[in-house]
Amino acid sequence: MGTFVGFLIFLGVVTTVALFVLGLIRENKGGSHYGMWKASLYSFITTCFLVIILGVVSSGFSLANVAALLWVFVSVAMFVFIALGLRAKYRNENSQRHFKRVGITFVTGFALFFMAFMVANEVTDPVDQTASADEESEELTEEATEKVTEESTEETKTEEEKVAAEKEAEEERAAKEAEEQEKEAAKEKKEKEESIEADKAKEESVEKAKAEEEKSIEEEKAAEAKAEKAAKKEVAPKEGLIPVNLYRVVDGDTVNVLDDEGNEMKLRLLLIDTPETVHPNKPVEPFGKDASARLTDLLNAADQLYIEYDDGAKTDRYDRQLVYLYADDVSVHEVLLEEGLARVGYIYEQQRYLSEFRAAEQKAKDQQIGVWSIPGYVNVGGEGFNSEEPEAEPTSEPATSEPATSEPATSEPAQTPEIFDNCTHLKGTYPDGVPQGHPAYQPKMDRDKDGWACE
Repeated sequence: MGTFVGFLIFLGVVTTVALFVLGLIRENKGGSHYGMWKASLYSFITTCFLVIILGVVSSGFSLANVAALLWVFVSVAMFVFIALGLRAKYRNENSQRHFKRVGITFVTGFALFFMAFMVANEVTDPVDQTASADEESEELTEEATEKVTEESTEETKTEEEKVAAEKEAEEERAAKEAEEQEKEAAKEKKEKEESIEADKAKEESVEKAKAEEEKSIEEEKAAEAKAEKAAKKEVAPKEGLIPVNLYRVVDGDTVNVLDDEGNEMKLRLLLIDTPETVHPNKPVEPFGKDASARLTDLLNAADQLYIEYDDGAKTDRYDRQLVYLYADDVSVHEVLLEEGLARVGYIYEQQRYLSEFRAAEQKAKDQQIGVWSIPGYVNVGGEGFNSEEPEAEPTSEPATSEPATSEPATSEPAQTPEIFDNCTHLKGTYPDGVPQGHPAYQPKMDRDKDGWACE
């Protein structure tokens, strides 16, 4: 409804202005203008009436709006009126007189209307006042409600912002605490690792010091042993000992050595007899290889070998040196006798250590070890061992003076010679070679002329 009335007011204003302007134009031209002004007056009154109606029926269109609309309307009319009046000033006085009269009438009517409008605006109907008060109350209520709502919204928003801020602060504090805990954990881990590394380094240092100490002790022991050994070497051997170097071990009681000039010497150990291992006419006897191996170990372990001659003949009939043999300062004769790998035998006039050797032999007898562990194995009534019948000794020498040896006597009856083409052929039958006097011995195979072919 308000929109429609507003549209009619707009049409009234346009019509009124148009009719007024046309009337002025006709007056200036000397034509009939009374009808135009009359129509313009009716149009103005109607427009004012529509404005009042719009102010009554429309709650959103106040009297201030009406006054402003009328003021615009009058301002436009007055502008046009003044413009045309200035033009008519130069036309004629008659037209100017009529123009003034119409302008005064129009302005007087507008003033009366404006005064009536102001009085009507101040003296209002109680009902309208009540309605207006109600409207104002409603507006105030709405404003208060809006204000309360806005305040509540602001309070809610402030509370939410506060909660959000507290939550954010809590999160920051938690993140900071977590970061501090991580730093603390990393620090503890680092300290623990450093402690472990320090302990490990300490243990390594202790172990290293211990190893160095053990090494130092070992070095000291080695130095002492070396010094002792050197001292032993520096100690002059007892009178009568001759240093020699090992060449080879033939069996348990026969050894080949080299003298200081590099000459080979074949030794027969005095006062002991060991089971045979290389006798051409006897099998390998029990404990024979054990005696050879033990003698080899003793001689190889020694730093220096010595031989000692006894009173009487220095060689036997096989041109072997009759000696006592020492590994450093140890008598290998006594070692073999004590361990049961030899017996006292091969007794000639050389008997310097016979009593000592019999005492060593008695130890093995008492323990029943070695050759004494086999009943009847040792020939207690003569020489040698009872692995087979002993060979007949030559009648020209007493039985007590001829030992059981690892080599045949040259005085034995001649035997049928065994012919071998070379040493390789011979060693197929006799791996250790054969001594001079053996049926298979040939001088051409004894290149070193030591009485042993293909050794």
